[in-house]
Amino acid sequence: MTKNTPLVEQLRSLSRPERRSRVEELARTEFRTALLMSEGEDVPLDQNYFDLGLTSLRVTEIKQRLEAQLGCAIDTAVLFAVPTLGRLVEYLQNEILPKLIGESTASEGRAASSVPADRRALVTDLLNDLYKG
Repeated sequence: MTKNTPLVEQLRSLSRPERRSRVEELARTEFRTALLMSEGEDVPLDQNYFDLGLTSLRVTEIKQRLEAQLGCAIDTAVLFAVPTLGRLVEYLQNEILPKLIGESTASEGRAASSVPADRRALVTDLLNDLYKG
C-alpha cells in the first residue's frame, strides 16, 4: 500500500533535514500519545520503548497510525528488532521517505538488512499468531 497523503505532499516540499525533523516529531507525538505523556515530555531517541512501558499491541497501533499518515507499509521487524525511536526515525528517513517522495537513495535495503532474516521472520510469525482472528 502506497498512496499520496497530505503529510507526504508536505514532506516533498521540505529539505532533507526538515523532513527528518518533521518525521521525528510525528513519531515522537505518536509515542507520547501511546505512553500517555504530555506534549512537553520527551521520548528519548535511544531508549528501548518497551522499557518506557509500551507493549507490542501499542507498538502495533503506532505502526498502523504511522502507516495511515504516510500511506505506506512499515516493516514490523524494524519496530521489534531494534526498538528505539531513533532507529524507527532512521528507518523512516532512509528507507520509507525516499520511496514516497521519489528521492533516490544509495542505502536501499540497509535498515531491513541490518535485521537478520531469521529474526524478521520470527517477529512476523509471532505477530501473525498474536493477532489472528
